[in-house]
Amino acid sequence: MNVVAFKTACHAVARSIRGTVGQVTPAGVTPSFHTALITASGMRSTVLCHGVLPVVAFVASPPEAGDPLADFASPPAWADAFELGGFRPLGVGELSMPLASTDTSELAEAELEQVRHWCPRTVGELMFNWWD
Repeated sequence: MNVVAFKTACHAVARSIRGTVGQVTPAGVTPSFHTALITASGMRSTVLCHGVLPVVAFVASPPEAGDPLADFASPPAWADAFELGGFRPLGVGELSMPLASTDTSELAEAELEQVRHWCPRTVGELMFNWWD
């Protein structure tokens, strides 16, 4: 996913809740995701956007470089506004699903090799990671 599309969606969402968008950090070799901070009347929310798929997730605290993302949060009430920008908000249930019970047959061999090396336990750890 292009960081510009994500940033545009974040600004549209922020306007809809009379909020602002803080720093947007693009994905790179690592991490595999873009991040943005959205704030509005006493609320701060860190949004993650997958680097390839049009999905967003929310975490309780901003990610620390290299640390696994274990604190996925439920999408806030206003998260549905991301759908207007073509993004699907992911829930905690989807992100915490054990990878062992997930169909990974559509992953390329290089991706499966990374899975074998890094041993992610959940779908969220697979989708949002710091692997090289």
